[in-house]
Amino acid sequence: MSAAFHTTPIAPARPFRPAMLIPTLVVDGLLPVALFKGLEALGVAPVWALAAGCAPPLLNNLRTWIASRRLDPVGLLIIASLASGVAATMITGSLGSRVVTDCLLNGGWGAAFLGSLLLARPLMFYLIRALVAGEDATRTEAWNGLWRYAAFRATLRSTTAIWGLVYFAEIAFELGLARLITADTVLTVAPIANAAATVALIALTRLRMRRVRERLELFEHLRWPL
Repeated sequence: MSAAFHTTPIAPARPFRPAMLIPTLVVDGLLPVALFKGLEALGVAPVWALAAGCAPPLLNNLRTWIASRRLDPVGLLIIASLASGVAATMITGSLGSRVVTDCLLNGGWGAAFLGSLLLARPLMFYLIRALVAGEDATRTEAWNGLWRYAAFRATLRSTTAIWGLVYFAEIAFELGLARLITADTVLTVAPIANAAATVALIALTRLRMRRVRERLELFEHLRWPL
């Protein structure tokens, strides 16, 4: 371990609590879906309901950028998903085209996760950092410092690979549904299945991060800084 880590200690960060995820989950996850479904129920055209759903994560990203010159990757995922639906609907005039668009988008994100394994740090490193550190500079510095541990790097790389593979599994699932039921029904069932898969991935990711924390605390005598 280099001397730099001893001469420039990281100040203790506030302990991470699951409740810290609530603002991101509400603004970037629940509000877009609620707006889309609510406006659609009121008779608003699907394309405009989808467009309105982009507003909460877009405004949240604008706020984050103004405050810290960073973007919220979770919000960007939601914006990309909804925006692709808007574009597909406007181009084809058919909401059913979202089946193809969703598959293309899932393929794009799956490729992004797997492709990031070729970079210095995988995509999951930045996604988790955005959730656990937010705009807190101390927490961000603490998270960055963990990269020097091999177990931490291996866990994030394997977790990134799992997320990428699940995105491609969702493509196979949605295309399989499309052969069995109508496109409109797919657009109702697929988001529920995708949401369930995302919840399972989040739970798995949290479990894996807890295990690497315990391993580092046991074998590296590290006091987890987050």
